[in-house]
Amino acid sequence: MSDTEKQNIQKAIIDFYHEGHVTSDPEYYEQILHDRWLFYVYVGEELKIIDKAEYMSWYKPEENDASLNWSTDFFYVDITNNIAQAKIKLENQKVCYIDYFNLVKRDDKWWIVNKLSDYTVK
Repeated sequence: MSDTEKQNIQKAIIDFYHEGHVTSDPEYYEQILHDRWLFYVYVGEELKIIDKAEYMSWYKPEENDASLNWSTDFFYVDITNNIAQAKIKLENQKVCYIDYFNLVKRDDKWWIVNKLSDYTVK
């Protein structure tokens, strides 16, 4: 796949996923999370599986902590036709997430269909 497609995926993740964290605004997630999106994360010894509605309910712009400085770094983006995987590090002063995204391309737009995440509280 072309570098342009990798850039399109990176831009979508920054413009919508990253900005969703920066602003705590679930409207950003609506632009990148597929309707069947699922989030997988271990909390202690238990694997939690969270759907899109529950995940988005955690984010409220009026409760946003504007003092947090969020950054997103890409480890890789791998594309095969209309599917892709991206590994990112998303962090601020309090927490660091390592996220693996699986994405699909529909109607010329990339959507995250699921996320597998690990995190470290600083």
